[in-house]
Formats: sequence, structure tokens, C-alpha cells
Amino acid sequence: MRALLASLLLLAGCAGAAEDEAGSQDSGPAAPPSAGAAAATTAPSEHASGRVECAAPEETIFSCAMSGGKRLAVCAPQAGAAQYRFGGTSPELVLTGGKWATAMYSGGGEAQIEFANGDTVYTVFSRMIRTNFAAGEPNYPAITDGVVITRDGKFVALRLCEGGQADMPVQYDAAERAFPQSEDLFTDETIRADPDWANE
Repeated sequence: MRALLASLLLLAGCAGAAEDEAGSQDSGPAAPPSAGAAAATTAPSEHASGRVECAAPEETIFSCAMSGGKRLAVCAPQAGAAQYRFGGTSPELVLTGGKWATAMYSGGGEAQIEFANGDTVYTVFSRMIRTNFAAGEPNYPAITDGVVITRDGKFVALRLCEGGQADMPVQYDAAERAFPQSEDLFTDETIRADPDWANE
């Protein structure tokens, strides 16, 4: 299992050639989205604020700083579909639609919001896991936020928010209002690729 963890972390570190952090792809244009998949654009849509951060009157569902001065945000406008936005001073990738799911863990839980761009899937997550199981001792929760990128169902990259935590982790109530809930959304890539997982 630790060999699998090391492989995933190596992939996450090397995936920059295929992915510019959590957004732009260097591998050419993406395949057209399948039926029911989120629509992708390379510029802000009519609902986007022209910047990555959510702007009034949008509701912020998730927001964090990424490496290289980039940001990642999930925003819900007053009308229309919620958006995944990634970029620097302006969005480089905007995905609409999405679905979400939650799971409870012992001493924590996780929320994921999935957006598809053709065969590439971006899964934004906020997770809190228990790291101490000694009787009578504090939980010492580990909190991690970021995005997992998969292509054709295979792991491509794990991109954590700067410092490992989001400015605003996934807001459950806002996500519930903005997205359909999915029972089969969860994959174990985020758990296996989390450095804290090796210590459990």
C-alpha cells in the first residue's frame, strides 16, 4: 500500500507536464463533453465575474490559493449553473454543471464536487480525518483541501491548496443547493494520495 501511495505522489509531482496545476491542459483540446457532462470554456461565461474569485451576488462554495499565484474557486450565481474556475488574474478554465457527494469518517468527513471536461475530471475536495486513535487522547484532525485530476478514469494529479487548506472549504449547504447529489462520486485516489493516509 505504501508503494501505491509513493506512486500516486510521484504522479502528482510529475503531472505538471500534462496539467497546468488544476486547469489548462497542454495535451491539446479536450474531447467534447459526453452527455450530462459539464461544459468547458477557456474564457468566462455570461455568469462568470471575469475573475477566478466569486463576486457578489455569487455564492462561494469553495475557494483556495494554488501554487504559482493561481486560484481555484467554485461559485454559484443567482441564476444558472455553478462554475469551477481556475486561473491567475482571470479564469483560464471554467467548467459548469457538476455533482457532489459527502461521506462521514470516524472523527471527520469529506465533501467532493466533480466537474467533467471531456474525458478529464476535476474533483474538488475538502477532507477532515482523525489522526490519533489513542484512547482518551485528542483527535488531532488533519484537514486537507484541493483537487484530484483524473483522465479516462486514471489518476493524473493531486493538487493541494497552498498550505494544504482552502480559504473556504466546501460549503455543504451551498453545494447542496447548487448541485445534484451523487452516491457513486467518491473514489479513493484522494485518500490514497493524501500524505496523512500513510500514518493511519
